[in-house]
Amino acid sequence: MIYLLLGIGLSGITVQAEEASVPEFAAIFQLSTSDQASVAAAFTKFAASDCRKGMPTGIRIMRETFNGTEDISHSIIWNFADTEALTKTFASFQCREWADVSAVLSQQAEFKSQQLVRTLATGGDYTKDSAYIVWQMAISDEAAYVDAYNDLMKSQIKNGLINGAYGLWRVQGGANSEVTHIAFAGADSLATLLSNSNPSKAFVAFQRKVAGIRTVHRQNINAVLADL
Repeated sequence: MIYLLLGIGLSGITVQAEEASVPEFAAIFQLSTSDQASVAAAFTKFAASDCRKGMPTGIRIMRETFNGTEDISHSIIWNFADTEALTKTFASFQCREWADVSAVLSQQAEFKSQQLVRTLATGGDYTKDSAYIVWQMAISDEAAYVDAYNDLMKSQIKNGLINGAYGLWRVQGGANSEVTHIAFAGADSLATLLSNSNPSKAFVAFQRKVAGIRTVHRQNINAVLADL
């Protein structure tokens, strides 16, 4: 599922936000592989199967482009509209077609982490984005942070400073003392994502407001490899 300049992203990327499309839940499986082609081919073949077509989920493969010292090359994100979709999808993993994917992954990849996240705040159409900045954070007061985050986003949208989808996830399963929440901001290209690193007044005020309740553990930039 994924952290360069903290002032980039929410601070001042200029365009307009779309209506929210980010689902309520997502399962993020992060792995390391030196054979991207084999992993992508396995998932592409699976996407054409009846097993996949019966799953009420969206599958997105992310390439972890700039992730510092983190030993992760890709993230597989499974999106779910609700808990019913989540449970139905995981129940379908007994099919033959998924067993074929698992066989490739066991040979060509090493899983590093698994997280189940729940959407707390979001906006924009993530299906139009191809690049993201992702913040992995520890938040000690979720309610206060969400209020501050929503106020920030309202201001950024009002001033035309949001490009693509944005959101805040709570790590429902797989959290630790370093990562309790994940935030992201997307754009249609890496060039657009990096086009403006000048923080807005609202962003600077937000940084001060949440300084005592948030610690950013890691800030990555990743890119969409495939939607299946």
